[in-house]
Amino acid sequence: MPEEHRIRVRGLTRGHKPARFQHCRELWSQEMDVCDLSKQRGHGGAPPKEPVLMCRSNNYPKGFYCSWHLPSPTYIPNSFNISVIHGTREMVCEKDIFPKNRCHIRYLQLFSTVKYKVTLTVTNALGKNSTSLTFDEFTIVKPDPPESVVAKPVPNNPRRLEVAWQNPSSWPDPESFPLKFFLRYRPLILDQWQHVELSDGTSHTITDAYAGKEYIIQVAAKDNDIGTWSDWSVAVHATPWTEEPKHLTTEAQITETTSTSTSSFVPPPTTKI
Repeated sequence: MPEEHRIRVRGLTRGHKPARFQHCRELWSQEMDVCDLSKQRGHGGAPPKEPVLMCRSNNYPKGFYCSWHLPSPTYIPNSFNISVIHGTREMVCEKDIFPKNRCHIRYLQLFSTVKYKVTLTVTNALGKNSTSLTFDEFTIVKPDPPESVVAKPVPNNPRRLEVAWQNPSSWPDPESFPLKFFLRYRPLILDQWQHVELSDGTSHTITDAYAGKEYIIQVAAKDNDIGTWSDWSVAVHATPWTEEPKHLTTEAQITETTSTSTSSFVPPPTTKI
C-alpha cells in the first residue's frame, strides 16, 4: 500500500499467519496508526462499542464534514454506514479517500431552520452499534485557526508590538461572511493572558507590553454572527523594541584620555619676572 497508508505492526513473530494481517488492515481502515498483534493472540474479537461522531463546518457556507472513530478496537473487520437527513430529504455524504473515517456534505439550502440529523452505524460479525447527532446549520460552524501569524517590535516604542495574521485558507468567502478575531498575549514571565476582541481587520498593535520582555501571542477566529470560536493559532514570540546601549564615558576615562593625548606636548618653562 502507499507510504501514507502504512501502519506499524507490533508483536510480529514467524508463527503469525497471514489472516492476522487482515485484522491490522481493518484497524488501519478505522484510522488506527498502530496494530499490536501481541494483543490479538487468543482474542476472538468484540462487538463494537458506541462510535464517536463529530460534525463541523470549517468552510461555511459551502458545507460541513463528519468524522468518526471507535472508542476501542474490535480486532475483527467492521463496516460503517452514515446517513444524513435534512428534514425529509436524505443527503449525500462523500467519503474522503484519506482519512477514511470522514465524509463531506454540501449545503443545498442556506439559512435553513430545519435541523440536520446524522446517524452512524457500525457493524461486525459479533454485533452492531450506532449513534446520532441532531443540529442546526449554524451551531456547527467553526473556522480553522488564523494563519501566518507574525509579531514584531515597533521601532522607538518599547511597549508596543505589531501583530498581523491571515484568514484561514479554508474559509471560502471572508467578504460575504467576515470573521472576527480574538487575540491573547502574555509575557513568558507571567501565566495570566491579556485578551483583545477585534470585530474587523487582520492586525493589531499591542500598546501595553512590558519593555524588554519576550511575549507569546495567539489568535482565534469566529464568524461574525454564528458558530463558535476556532482553536488557537500556532503561537508566535516577539520582544518589544529596546534601545541600543550607548557607550558611557566616565570622568576617569576623560582624564586618562586627555593625559594620553597631551603627553607628547611639553610646555615651555615659565619665567618669573
